[in-house]
Amino acid sequence: MTSTLSHNVFDAPEKPLVGDRPRPFGDTTAWDPMTATLIYGEHEAVLVDALTTEAEAEALAAWVALHHRDLTTIYITHGHLDHFAGLTVLKRHFPAARCVTAPGAAELAAKQPVSVYRKLLPGQLPAAITLPEAYDDDVLTLEGHELRIIEQGHTDAVDSTSLHVPSLDLVVGGDVLYNRCHQYVAELTPEILENWLAALDRLAALNPKVAVAGHKKLGAPDTPEAIDWTKRYLTDFAQLKQETSSDGELFEAMTKRYPGWAAHQSWLMFGFG
Repeated sequence: MTSTLSHNVFDAPEKPLVGDRPRPFGDTTAWDPMTATLIYGEHEAVLVDALTTEAEAEALAAWVALHHRDLTTIYITHGHLDHFAGLTVLKRHFPAARCVTAPGAAELAAKQPVSVYRKLLPGQLPAAITLPEAYDDDVLTLEGHELRIIEQGHTDAVDSTSLHVPSLDLVVGGDVLYNRCHQYVAELTPEILENWLAALDRLAALNPKVAVAGHKKLGAPDTPEAIDWTKRYLTDFAQLKQETSSDGELFEAMTKRYPGWAAHQSWLMFGFG
């Protein structure tokens, strides 16, 4: 007999970038606030994403331990370093947990510019970076329940994935989904935009009651409305990029259209520079 599943979301606040910072417009640059999601049954648990800094990962590990479950798996939604650098710390606390991701995401993880991240967040990353292993199946299991891996293609990152837990009416969007938080759109092209919107429609078609974004403003509810907010942000960015004549003008236009959204910094739009 299967047990009843539950979930909790760990919210990590935004982090100031105190190293060599890319193209600043406006305020001091910062890294987006982030989430990690614990899905757990009566005895076991699966953690989705591992955060970035050593301090964040230590706090996350202590939070996971408070649930008094056997952490069997850490699943990484995509290959951006900010979602898996904390694996080193988590493996220290939970050495039996397997650390996995989709094959394409594993390839991207292995190519991450760790030295760039260390310049942006000096002294904050683990000394050694643990890479997630490629996982070839499209389903994880937890006490008889399916956690379904959804291949999403190129959205925030190439070979992104989301996770669907039907028994909880839950989607963990990874960076396919943002929630009241400015998005990483430096790689956006018309083709990527089309795929990203289709990926969001894929999440909406599941009719989730809970939708957890990879990056979200602290205090924002994990509601499916975030799917529409993400779509609107993407289409607005694409429109304003056509209507403005410089990076600075585009930055100001998006700031005006989305006041109060978290961590609006120029590197999110224009890359590391």
